[in-house]
Amino acid sequence: MKNVVDRNILIVEDSNELRVRLFDYFSRQNNVTLAKNLKEARSFLEEKSFSVIILDLILPDGSGFSLLEQSYISAPVIILSDLNSDENILHGLDYGVADYIVKPVSMEVLEAKIALRLLPEKESFMTLHGMSVDVAKRRACFKGIPLDLTSSEFNILAFLMRHAGTVYAANDLYESIWHMPHLNTQTIRIHLHNLRKKLLLVSPECGSLIMTEFGKGYFFRGD
Repeated sequence: MKNVVDRNILIVEDSNELRVRLFDYFSRQNNVTLAKNLKEARSFLEEKSFSVIILDLILPDGSGFSLLEQSYISAPVIILSDLNSDENILHGLDYGVADYIVKPVSMEVLEAKIALRLLPEKESFMTLHGMSVDVAKRRACFKGIPLDLTSSEFNILAFLMRHAGTVYAANDLYESIWHMPHLNTQTIRIHLHNLRKKLLLVSPECGSLIMTEFGKGYFFRGD
């Protein structure tokens, strides 16, 4: 099993029992910060950066979804929630969360899922055709120009770039990035449209990096 080691983890959970369990488990090999509500979470996010955020949705001072609207969140977010409807899962994926996990879940399974989202530092940086992507820091730039991307747009760009030259249909992209059955292909098509629009605004050269093969899907230009 893959492990999560030497990471800065923010856990936002209002259940005292679960918060202690999460802390006891992940603090053995990581630096863990605990928040029991949105106010505390926002305060910590303004002060330091994190490798990953484990986020409950039902919190005393509001919905965890509101935290995802903050521009200072660059770390991948793992939702850990009792809410298991397709509507809530799709809502989370629309925000670009790295994963949506329904409670209850064992600590071992949770760690394995988080580990899948956290690449080793040496594998986190990619550069091709002037595009540079740092998966660990969740940053992308084209020839030194920073790109203002949503989390979903970043996930798509990083995945296509890692598999440059390979064509993916919208459904396959959805399942490959979020490891869930595609429930709404229109969602990823919208994210793709917005991503390509933002790249084109930088320059025509940047806008041509993600291409469409008619009837098959999308791909990042290969070598």
